[in-house]
Amino acid sequence: MKIIENTIQTRKIQLSGGSTYIISLPKDWVDELKIKVGENVTIIKNSNQSLTLFPKEQDKEQGIAVINSNQKDSGGSVKRKIIAAYLAGYKIIQIKTKGMKIPSEHSRSVRELVHSSMIGTEIVESSSGAITVQILTRLPELSFETALKRMYLMATNMIKESIEALEETDIAHADGIVNMDDEVDRFGLYIRRNLVLAVENQSILQDMGLKKPSNCLEYRTIVSKIERIGDHASLIAKRIKFIEEKIDPKIITKIKKLSEKSLEVFEEAITAVQNHDFQKGENVAEKVGKVIEEEKEIMSKIKEDEKNSTIIRFVLEDLRRIAEYSSDIAEVAIDENIHNIISEE
Repeated sequence: MKIIENTIQTRKIQLSGGSTYIISLPKDWVDELKIKVGENVTIIKNSNQSLTLFPKEQDKEQGIAVINSNQKDSGGSVKRKIIAAYLAGYKIIQIKTKGMKIPSEHSRSVRELVHSSMIGTEIVESSSGAITVQILTRLPELSFETALKRMYLMATNMIKESIEALEETDIAHADGIVNMDDEVDRFGLYIRRNLVLAVENQSILQDMGLKKPSNCLEYRTIVSKIERIGDHASLIAKRIKFIEEKIDPKIITKIKKLSEKSLEVFEEAITAVQNHDFQKGENVAEKVGKVIEEEKEIMSKIKEDEKNSTIIRFVLEDLRRIAEYSSDIAEVAIDENIHNIISEE
């Protein structure tokens, strides 16, 4: 197919019949896109005061991605390639080998990935030379706001439960919290896939309740930060098995208060994003500074020879990082809504 290098042309709008406006299209473009006389086209009015014309219904997802693997590839490498294809929007992902059986490590890695990290994905075919993974979910099944709220609630529950398990030195409970982190990551991957697709497809963008493609970049940052918050909640839970004996109740009280403040700024940051609230985003940034100061103050009073001092320091750092990531989320609300508090000259 001949590629048309000239992708921008100027056309005059003409009035036809007193109430209809028409515009002509370059013949080369029509030929390249295989638009026929009498066919319907779709026109979308974008939020940036532009129009987008689609010659026919677009496929919302890509087709088939084929990943060729060999003995030199590690299981981790195969996983990364599958995730990249998943995020790129492919509906079917095939892992193949040439002239050899798929290494057992690769088969195991694919199954672990599909079952633990990819929502709505199933292995629909498996043989000695190929594994086919299909994404079965419709796009998108949830608006971004709904998906974000679910992800936020999962991460919040992880933080609360990790502090409860820390107080009780409950290792069994802690192990369950670590497993919850997989759910946060699965949801994060699912949302990121939809955001990638929405950047290039106005229909998906609208289905997700987003106004413009730049929202996808901002919200991908938010998803990433929530994943990191979940990671730190998981780290708190993982540290519990190293506790020698129950932590001093006075220190636990301080940790609980700090966790409550970290949760508060996390909640307010998400609210600022959902409500497009510049001022609330600013307030979060101010509060996070106070959380950091409080963490430093508690940290300075932990004696080196105190039992569990290392664990306590790590937990305090985890809570501080949760607050800092919340500040990053709040910055998205600030950046996105700066036009609400400035005037242009």
